[in-house]
Amino acid sequence: MKKLFGNQLSSKIAIGLTGLSVIASIGFIKQPVADIATTAIKKKAAPPLKGADIEYKNYSINATRGLQIKYFETGSVITIPDSAFVDSEGKIVKGKVDIKYREFHDAVDFFISGIPMTYDSAGEKYHFESAGMLEMLAFQNGKPVFVNPEKRIVVEMASKQPEDKYNIYKFNPLQGNWNYIHKDKAIPVGNNVNGTDKKELSVLLEKASKLVKAIVPEELVMPVKSDEKKFHFDIAVDSLEYPELTSYKGVLFEIDNSEKDFDPLYASTIWTDVTLEKGKRNGSYLMTLSKGTEAHTFETRPVLSGVDYTEAFAIYKNKLKIRKNKEAQQQRIQDSLFRVMNIERVGMNSFAKNASINASAMVQTQDMIVRVFSISGFGIWNSDCPASMPKGEQFSAKFTDSLGKALTFHTVYLVEKGRNAMFTIYEGSNISYNPKKENYLWAVTADNKLAVFEEEDFKEIKIKNDSCAIKMKIINRPVQTKQQVKSILKI
Repeated sequence: MKKLFGNQLSSKIAIGLTGLSVIASIGFIKQPVADIATTAIKKKAAPPLKGADIEYKNYSINATRGLQIKYFETGSVITIPDSAFVDSEGKIVKGKVDIKYREFHDAVDFFISGIPMTYDSAGEKYHFESAGMLEMLAFQNGKPVFVNPEKRIVVEMASKQPEDKYNIYKFNPLQGNWNYIHKDKAIPVGNNVNGTDKKELSVLLEKASKLVKAIVPEELVMPVKSDEKKFHFDIAVDSLEYPELTSYKGVLFEIDNSEKDFDPLYASTIWTDVTLEKGKRNGSYLMTLSKGTEAHTFETRPVLSGVDYTEAFAIYKNKLKIRKNKEAQQQRIQDSLFRVMNIERVGMNSFAKNASINASAMVQTQDMIVRVFSISGFGIWNSDCPASMPKGEQFSAKFTDSLGKALTFHTVYLVEKGRNAMFTIYEGSNISYNPKKENYLWAVTADNKLAVFEEEDFKEIKIKNDSCAIKMKIINRPVQTKQQVKSILKI
């Protein structure tokens, strides 16, 4: 219950918590089966969070000449030889071929893609611990083409996982499971993969490209000074729901001038619920006060007063200065990267090396390796190691939201920090986890909202009769990008 005193709502109110080198040849597939497979892949690997997915990078090549594709997002290299494609009749494809390519490297990628990360072997279900996954498709005039069984497409996929424990699997979209292909082959970055020094440049470019992506300026919210003559409400805002409002302390919500129907008596009324959502105008928020059947909604704006405003404005100026410096650095790196890319088209030379080294030296990056394999068919390929569920504690979960309302999930996802795996738990299955590790659990509600159970929540778990109540936090704001999901899940 929330009590209003004077022109301040004194009690703190939590907002928004209700609401993927041995050649394995499988030949080509006839067109009708390809159409079925395309449909099946969409059904078996459907993104669970509607509106969010890992985007493809699109490339066009001359099928007769072939090409080496550089996936600058990670530094991976795909070598396509000449005459590498055949049509549904097995005839060599000539002319333009369109390539769609994307990679998945962490739990957020796996989750957003909806690609199954479980593996059945001898009746036992395992969960993939991944060194990287990719999807590659090829089309001509909108129709699928296939890998020429007399040729090989070599993938050198960048990976951060150095262990020699991974295998190569290919996803079977018709059956919805994975087929073991062969043992993985990992090569440290810098080695000559195809007998040339092209990899050296590729890795340097990867580092520079990775740096450009890493410099994402923080979203800044300029603090606004409050008008002491207006009514203000002090509301505790959940950082997952509205991160932009937690940059400064002491944020108040001030009734907007346009709200002519605000009655000062509302400030002395005991309301049973208060909710907050973004308004139509930039920087505004709609606050709804409710009690029984009575509800009033007003437009507000976040403000600060006194010392809180002075401190916030100093923080804002400092962050603005840092942001401008980062933007200038990003532009310098981007310019350097573009120069290197243009020169690389002509050939490897000392200028290209030096320019790329200078760009990548601006940041400390983790050493990478490449996992090398040949693909004999288009689709989803995975470098993975089957793993069992974490052990330590196990329980049957009863899910609710923050108000105690029961929730039902077809699938929940568990991550144990330090392992590049996402454990998928289906409805009716017990949750098993290691209490000595940092864990994070999440799911998607029926109305397409993220529901999360954080690391700190795991520390408060109380298991009784092998059962446990799990109170999920519902993220009411739209979540449609990988970066938004990473921010919420903190992984």
